[in-house]
Amino acid sequence: MKIKGAGRPFFVSLYCGYSFLFYFCSWIRVLTMIRNILIIGILCGLFAFVSCKSDFEVNDKWRDAPAIFCVLDKSQNMQYVKVNKCFIGNIPASEMASVSDSLFYDCDVQVKLKRMQGNSVLKTWNFRAVDSIPKESGYFASDKNTIWVGTPDLADGYTYELEVNIDDGRIIAKGSTGLVDGCRITAPAENAPKIDLARYNNDFGIKYVPGNNANLQEVNVYFNYLEIMASGDTVPKSVRIYNNQSYRVSSDSYSTVEQSFSVASFYSALAAQISASDESVVKRLVRMPDCMTFSVSTADENLYTYMQVTKPSNGIAQDRPIFTNIYVDESSKMPGGEAYGLIASRSTVSRSKALGSETLDSISRGIHTKNLKFPPWTDNYYITHKPYNK
Repeated sequence: MKIKGAGRPFFVSLYCGYSFLFYFCSWIRVLTMIRNILIIGILCGLFAFVSCKSDFEVNDKWRDAPAIFCVLDKSQNMQYVKVNKCFIGNIPASEMASVSDSLFYDCDVQVKLKRMQGNSVLKTWNFRAVDSIPKESGYFASDKNTIWVGTPDLADGYTYELEVNIDDGRIIAKGSTGLVDGCRITAPAENAPKIDLARYNNDFGIKYVPGNNANLQEVNVYFNYLEIMASGDTVPKSVRIYNNQSYRVSSDSYSTVEQSFSVASFYSALAAQISASDESVVKRLVRMPDCMTFSVSTADENLYTYMQVTKPSNGIAQDRPIFTNIYVDESSKMPGGEAYGLIASRSTVSRSKALGSETLDSISRGIHTKNLKFPPWTDNYYITHKPYNK
């Protein structure tokens, strides 16, 4: 009986003990939470205090670093060099770039190109500064566009060194490159009076020899025509109907590269790029004798690498490496500085051909192009201007 009767107060005590322990633990959790909130609050206060009292510089200190760009092109008589200075500041870059003083040096700048063979200088050309070449409007200032221009006699087999002397030797920046040279088109053949693109199920072949140092190669084919306007004006036009760009790690200057495009794609490209509903156009004429222009552009490894590094990134990570083959020479009065930019080489060769009567008729009457206002091959313009008999 005592044991049975004594059970009630034992369980009541046990229940009360668990209740007390539960509430005690709850209060401990509450006190711990309050303590953590106080600690976080104190830390935030200290951080805010320190932040208010400390200056944080987003930008590094400005350093005088030139940005120099030159792409030598043996297929052109005139060569160009662009010399700018890097800028930095506490306002948006778009605002600084709109001011000419941010881009150009206000001291003397001398630009030279040297033909080198080993360490020997064979010939030197001095470039002159001109401001007569207009620049398109945009983020960068267009009120002033200083470019250094020269007419060096570029010859294959040599190294060409660019030297930019800023402020009487305070900064002497240099870079060197070989030439891309020797590219030639072998098909369509130079002596062929015309070409034909009349059979839709055929391909048209292009052949060329890339030449020396031609790592990057691009082929473009253009269709040239005239628009006769209702006002009586004649407007020359061109559309690109083929483009192919390729990179070759080691290019054999004597090997022939072959490419082709389908004749059907030629007519589809015309239909896609020439408006059939333009009421201001009375008639269109295939321009004679340069109906089709085949262009092969080649560039060296330096230009290819620069293009790859600077092209927009499609990924999440937007950090891009900096490519430059321009450096500050040890002979500078300010040695150990930095310079950025590019010296590279490229070359472009072109060949234009007339289209045969069969192709002119296909453009005029073909299923894809019959609404583009091109007359048949019997039009007086073609009879008068075509460079072949049939």
